[in-house]
Amino acid sequence: MPDLDHQSESLLEALVRVVETAREHAPELEPDRIMLVGAWCRDIKHAALGHDFATSATRDVDLALALSGWETYELLAGAFTAVGDTGIRFEIAGRIVDLVPFGDVEDPSGVVAPPTRDEAISVWAFDEIYSTSLPLSLTPTLAIRIPTIPGYAAAKLAAWLDRSAWFETKDANDLALVTYWYAESKEVEDRLYDTPEGQQILVAEEVDILRATTYLLGKDVSAIVGPERIAELTERWPGDLDMLVRNLTMMRGRGGWSQRTADAR
Repeated sequence: MPDLDHQSESLLEALVRVVETAREHAPELEPDRIMLVGAWCRDIKHAALGHDFATSATRDVDLALALSGWETYELLAGAFTAVGDTGIRFEIAGRIVDLVPFGDVEDPSGVVAPPTRDEAISVWAFDEIYSTSLPLSLTPTLAIRIPTIPGYAAAKLAAWLDRSAWFETKDANDLALVTYWYAESKEVEDRLYDTPEGQQILVAEEVDILRATTYLLGKDVSAIVGPERIAELTERWPGDLDMLVRNLTMMRGRGGWSQRTADAR
């Protein structure tokens, strides 16, 4: 299991300032209705798993807000300076923050249309990812939510399909990183060797550890989002396969992992 207490103080301090500042203007927004997603979620997971090599650059903070109505979002949007023309990006406590609403405000499921934005945006499986999320303690008295590793992977699978259609490929790098986390995990290794399910996967994948751990990751993603969401995903998956394979790589210097992740597709 990731050790979420093993974190960069600078990352946590910045999150504390963002969350506390946001709640000063919308105090009815409970911290456990705030879920960290995006690059900061990735980097916190990365550190919690004991890895210290660099990931891709981290800039904006992405917070998903589980909302029952639009009142809270409108309060936040009115309190902070909008950045750019996305309608969901604001400057909060000196940071650029994307505020992504989901929950009861979705219509239809998986889609939201914030009042600050002209077009709807996808929040595919955010409800399911949130339902299995973990507490992330920012201070002794303040905790928000963070997706599990399969939950993070689920969001990245959907992001790949959405953004690769516009030739944005960065989500493939993050998917490669998640496969690395699973392949390097002692807990995942134990599941493969010490459980009947894991042993069956190892046999099916001819004891190729990377392919076996990637298969197990896929099963864990499926368990989180459920059959209906998986059917929606597989209908579109993988998009442009050649583009995915070309970009399913990690940062350089990780001992051949670029080619190994491409082989695990």
